[in-house]
Amino acid sequence: MATVLAGPLLVDRVVAREIAYKLGYTLAGSSLRRFPDGEMLARVDDAERLEGTVVIVKTMARPMAESLLQAAMLADAARGLGAERIVMVSPYLAFARQDRRFLPGEPVTAALAVKTLASSGVDALVAVEVHKEAVLEWFPGGRVNVRPYRYMADIAGLKGGDILVLAPDLGALERARMLATHIGAGYDYLVKKRDRITGEVVIEPKSIDARGKRVVIVDDIVSTGGTVAKAAASLLGQGAKSVEVMVAHWMGVPGAPERLRAAGVSRVIAGLTLPPAETGGLVEYVDLAPLLAESIRELA
Repeated sequence: MATVLAGPLLVDRVVAREIAYKLGYTLAGSSLRRFPDGEMLARVDDAERLEGTVVIVKTMARPMAESLLQAAMLADAARGLGAERIVMVSPYLAFARQDRRFLPGEPVTAALAVKTLASSGVDALVAVEVHKEAVLEWFPGGRVNVRPYRYMADIAGLKGGDILVLAPDLGALERARMLATHIGAGYDYLVKKRDRITGEVVIEPKSIDARGKRVVIVDDIVSTGGTVAKAAASLLGQGAKSVEVMVAHWMGVPGAPERLRAAGVSRVIAGLTLPPAETGGLVEYVDLAPLLAESIRELA
């Protein structure tokens, strides 16, 4: 019998419940205990034994190091209860952006994160839009990087016409191409230009005119929103009809919603990969559980 084990966060439980329903698996819960000295213990609740495949749903929300350790604890606990195979579903995989040593003396934290999961007993890993897919190559078992943009576009009702899909930089162009091809829109990437006289920085598409267009900026994560806000203000100043954002992960540190709204962003379409934040209606969350369930089937 297969079981879906939900992590202790509410978003873990919501996603786990939907995956269990889609796959016809039994649903189990977990809890988190904190001791007076600051240590913590994640445990599987109300289960004397687990058999067959266990799918653990644990997103790595802030504080990320604690979330990673909780995921490892749950994997070890599930193995101790008899799980024969463990699939870790991490809607947001923490530390993926530290995928190389940017400066001497730094660790490759992305490698450490996935190796930690493997060493805790995880056999297969499913994550949503890892910063660079190569990060998952450090994981020794089966792995799937879920690309959610086409699915999110269908849910959000995005369709060609006057839409222009933009990547925030050349490195993210493949995401823009994927989305634009699906919805029948043009695409481009943004470049920064500095006026040599005034020093003002202007962000604009490399080759396509955004005037009169409904612009959708697509990226993997929004944290402070600073880059997107600068881009939105610049595009609207150049005559874009509107600016929306599609993002796999809304990290949204305090001040980010206000920053984007002030810059003219009309809405953010985000995957439900992290605990939903209060954004005054700016962010519209898309349930990605159906995509995650399909990926689990692929690994079966």
